[in-house]
Amino acid sequence: MGLRISIYNDPPGSGIGGSELVAAQLAELLAVDHHVDLFHRIPSLRLEQFAQNSGTNLSGVRLKYVETNGVPPQISHNPRQHYRHSREWLAELSDSYDLFVAIMHGVPPFCHADKGALIVLFPAPSAPYITPQGRAAIAEAFRNPSSWLYQQWEWRKRMDTYQVKTAISDFSRQWAKRRWGIDCEIVHPPVNTRFRPTEKGQKILSVGRFAIKTDGHRKNQAEMIETFRRMEGEGISGWEYFCVGGLADTPEHRTYFSELSKTASDNSRLIANIARDELNQLYEQSAIFWHAAGFGEDDSVNPLFVEHFGISTVEAMAAGCVPVVINKGGQREIVHHGVNGFHWETLEELKYYTELLIKDASLRRTMSEAARARATFFSRDAFARNFVAPLLDATRDHTRKGAVSGSERTVRT
Repeated sequence: MGLRISIYNDPPGSGIGGSELVAAQLAELLAVDHHVDLFHRIPSLRLEQFAQNSGTNLSGVRLKYVETNGVPPQISHNPRQHYRHSREWLAELSDSYDLFVAIMHGVPPFCHADKGALIVLFPAPSAPYITPQGRAAIAEAFRNPSSWLYQQWEWRKRMDTYQVKTAISDFSRQWAKRRWGIDCEIVHPPVNTRFRPTEKGQKILSVGRFAIKTDGHRKNQAEMIETFRRMEGEGISGWEYFCVGGLADTPEHRTYFSELSKTASDNSRLIANIARDELNQLYEQSAIFWHAAGFGEDDSVNPLFVEHFGISTVEAMAAGCVPVVINKGGQREIVHHGVNGFHWETLEELKYYTELLIKDASLRRTMSEAARARATFFSRDAFARNFVAPLLDATRDHTRKGAVSGSERTVRT
């Protein structure tokens, strides 16, 4: 008999992004031998489409929508009552399960399962009385000492319900320590690294949601479109730029995509909500991969607005694309500058390194093979080996011990 497992993917949205891919891959791995419920906050998400777009088999997974704003109860004047409400918030996600895995940007709910595992994408809010930069709000704590003492205690109790704490990158690990006061192991998310070795075309590819300003985390497609236009104006010919990603079905997003399309050159292709098979073909055919999320942001001041890992970058590398990515957030951990790709700080550097690769086919081939080799460190098999297998072993051990102690109590009675 398999374990009863609950997975909660916290980030809300209208499409499939990095956290959804992590949740889908994890659910598929666990559902082979266990009962898996996957809770999410995307109203339009449907199992068949989710499986198709994530490239997974979710036939053994139950998909459940959670209607919540993701914010725990506000502090009340009655600590006992507040603690009860805090423990009850989203308790249905983990209650009655053997294992609960929370994939989080926001504040994790209390875990009521026998075993709790936390995957920190990035700690978006800070713990109580901690500033966004990760420093103690001492003046505020002195003004409200009783509230400070209580909230520090509750925060520790909340985090202690998770026996396993991980972060998807060293960048996220550092901020989880600063903002949440927890020590995490780095477990890189699972990435599809199975691509066919095919002949590369003269194509540059970028992958990311077409996000508007109110979405917060933007991919900066406009800057990449303009950079490609400049390259063409300075003599680069015969190359195409493909800019693809998810697009929310709102008037604001459709207008943004339409306006963005008008700025593209004749050799630029903007594709919204591309099918997974078509995306895989583009990965395999493209020679160079661009990533610009976080351009114009200081990741020491606004870390939320940069890429915290970079699943699309790893997918591109696995397909043999040479990455030319911004030197921020998790991107610098994936790409080794000058070995399997390049980092850039300015749009002029993006253009320079791209033109270097365009003009030197031998360099492209060498870096392409190095990129493929590097991508294996972030494969689905590596995730299963480093995270899933140890977690299941620990959960089974915990469950067996609980069963034994329970039977002992019964005998004594």
